[in-house]
Amino acid sequence: MRRPAVLLAVAAALGIPFTAPAATAAAATPTTEVVCQDWSAYPQYIRHIYLNADTPTGAKDFDEQPVTLTCYEWSGSTPATVSYSISYVMNGVDHPDGATGILTMGHGFVWTPVMPGYVYRASFTLVT
Repeated sequence: MRRPAVLLAVAAALGIPFTAPAATAAAATPTTEVVCQDWSAYPQYIRHIYLNADTPTGAKDFDEQPVTLTCYEWSGSTPATVSYSISYVMNGVDHPDGATGILTMGHGFVWTPVMPGYVYRASFTLVT
């Protein structure tokens, strides 16, 4: 007797309804993960930003006034091209400092703030 037949027989004998689980939908939207590390302290502060067709933009604040910030596209995510910009935040308002560029799989950036002591915001937008 095969194992599934045994399970059905046991379930029937116990009066337990035995139905196959419904098919689950696979992840319909590929996701790209950007990882940012603030090396201001040990252990460093790490932020994860998830981008996909449903949420093509994302931003994370670094309240620790980063000394050095590195961001890269995580190798286990769906490869994509991601644009980024960095701004400092004062009184809740973004002030771009001109740090912009493109992330691709295997290529990230290391950035040192031009105005230490502020909260910095890294913003990312899925390009492809």
